[in-house]
Amino acid sequence: MPEMTLLPTEVPNLDAVLGGGVPAYSLNVIAGQPGTGKTILAQQILFNHVRRHPGAKALYLTTLSEPTVKVVRYMQQFAFFESGDFGERVLYQDIGPLVREQSLSEVAEHILRLVDEHRPEVMAIDSFRAIRDLANDTRAFRRFCYDLSVRLASARCTTFLVGEYDHPDIGQGVEFAMADGILYLDLMTQDGEPRRSIQIYKMRGRATEMAPFSFTIGAAGIHVLNPGLILKRQEASADVEEQRLATGIAGLDALLHGGIPRGRSIMLSGVSGTGKTIFAVQFLVSGARQGERGLLFSFEESPDRLRRMAEGFGWDVRGLEAQGLLRLVFVPQSDIRVEEHLDRMVDEVDSFQPQRLVVDSFSVFLHKVKDPAVQREKTFQAAALVQRAGAVGILITDIPAADPYGLSRFGVEETVADGMILLSTEMSGMRRRRYLEVYKMRAVNHVPGRHRMEIMPRGVEVFYVTPYEAAEGTPVPPLIFTPLRAMVAEGVRYGSAWLVNGEEGVGKSTLAYQFAIEGIGHQETVLFVSADAPAYQVRWELEQWGGEVKTALQSGRLRILDTHPVAGEAHIDLTDMARFLYDVERQLRGMPSPCRLIMDSLTPIALQYAPHEFVAFTESKNRLLRRPDVALFDTIVPKTLNESVRYSLLNSYDVVVDIYVPDWGEMGQTGQGLRALQVRKARGAKVDTRPYPYITRPGAGVMVQEGFYGGR
Repeated sequence: MPEMTLLPTEVPNLDAVLGGGVPAYSLNVIAGQPGTGKTILAQQILFNHVRRHPGAKALYLTTLSEPTVKVVRYMQQFAFFESGDFGERVLYQDIGPLVREQSLSEVAEHILRLVDEHRPEVMAIDSFRAIRDLANDTRAFRRFCYDLSVRLASARCTTFLVGEYDHPDIGQGVEFAMADGILYLDLMTQDGEPRRSIQIYKMRGRATEMAPFSFTIGAAGIHVLNPGLILKRQEASADVEEQRLATGIAGLDALLHGGIPRGRSIMLSGVSGTGKTIFAVQFLVSGARQGERGLLFSFEESPDRLRRMAEGFGWDVRGLEAQGLLRLVFVPQSDIRVEEHLDRMVDEVDSFQPQRLVVDSFSVFLHKVKDPAVQREKTFQAAALVQRAGAVGILITDIPAADPYGLSRFGVEETVADGMILLSTEMSGMRRRRYLEVYKMRAVNHVPGRHRMEIMPRGVEVFYVTPYEAAEGTPVPPLIFTPLRAMVAEGVRYGSAWLVNGEEGVGKSTLAYQFAIEGIGHQETVLFVSADAPAYQVRWELEQWGGEVKTALQSGRLRILDTHPVAGEAHIDLTDMARFLYDVERQLRGMPSPCRLIMDSLTPIALQYAPHEFVAFTESKNRLLRRPDVALFDTIVPKTLNESVRYSLLNSYDVVVDIYVPDWGEMGQTGQGLRALQVRKARGAKVDTRPYPYITRPGAGVMVQEGFYGGR
């Protein structure tokens, strides 16, 4: 079957709505109320045609609507109007006097003589409604329309009849029955904003889009907004989706096991003040620093405010813009027109070709839209835009403060987007803490649950500690600790977790210092978390042992983490368990191996939290910080815990050591008053569980009486 020849209108996006253009030699009606843009559309089609076809002519006939000189004066303001073509290739004729004074058959003959004389390929009659209004005989008007239709088609002329019509006229007018195509232009108020639309009511032989499409009238003429047609969502390419983009948000990429697949749209949701804009800008800057172009549509913050905010985090947005790696597009909230600006997003994405796209905020962009079906449709179109570009898109949506358990502004976005990241806050004591949750990430294995996050000097950080995975066959070095030599003859290896129990004043800290000093002496590294005493006091205590303490501090083989706020010095926060673990793990990651990680002591943490929370924290700490080349050494005052909690705690440790003052006489031993060191368990090793007395000496530390039992 031969293909139908089409005449493209060259009006932006209209041909896509028409299925390629109008059929050649067809008769079409451009209908609509006054002020909808009918005359502009007709003239734009005429000028576009002669510009595209050298040697072609177009004919524009005015009747009783507007005089030719007035039409021309207004059309000259548009970019499509070419003064060189006016009067030479786009010919204007006023047939108004003829319409007033002559019969319809004479008017038809005059029009056809003009067509025979000038041989136009396309013609418009404006206004055709005026001819109908002056016709007293319905049958004569029908014959007039029929003769024009047949004879203009024979003359190979595509014709547009322009007229002021309402919807009811389409079902009643003879010209509509004769027409091959009907283009209806309308003007309405929708969701609080004026909107022009064009709808194809009829187009013989063509599969056209029947829905109304918004359009704008600008300096270039009419521009049809058809993102819904352009953004038909397609199956993503497997090759594209296999490529992941790291977000650049510390901790988040670990939650996502590497990043977000390309082509995915992610809703970033949260109440006001949760860090959504900072997150989004950091996402773009991180990509731009790797050579990935980023595009930000802002409907809230101006570019200058965004740049100043970014400078506060050390992000050179201006420099990235100058390099062509970042583009900021700002539309004030008061100027938002949904269809028009969604179409602009399409144009910007097509021209800039970003790998990363942010809309801040999508809920503001749709704030005038009240219909959930339209909200869903526009969300789908935005997601389709991201997918079509093969980018990763962040669509920011705010959660109403009155609905803290909601997921988005409208309640429909989360069902359309490929993923959803929730930002939230929660009061803890007198402080508000921030949280991040990967609520949904379609077809991506991710770590579920809420995770602490914070806005740090260099941007957003998620306090997530990646579980350590040792390579198969990783060697586990032996660990030397003199005080346990008599009780664990075979020794204990690295990769173990130790707990030292003892009341105040029995020497727990001394044992911790000795554990550190012996590690330094064996050229190992030590990370010391000082929870009981300030760091400067721990430093002084260690220096009393002599040896290489100062050298180890200077070289970084010894690092002391302070938990006590001191003006002008950094410290880690014991009141925030998630952040504490994150900070310690980050420090541990930077220590050469093998490393002794000492926490003196757990008691301040045990006093702050409920027993079950403390046990859960300790289990998590040991699981996340345990490495084949790391030994964990904790101390605690046992009376801070009841007996059942203490037993639960012991299960998290490989080595448990008690320090106390026993009743030697009851055991039939001498040494009344001496403190004892007793190994309760040492997983995987043969242990002498009897208590051994010890003394402490300056510079020597804990000295266990190894021969106390006389070889028994």
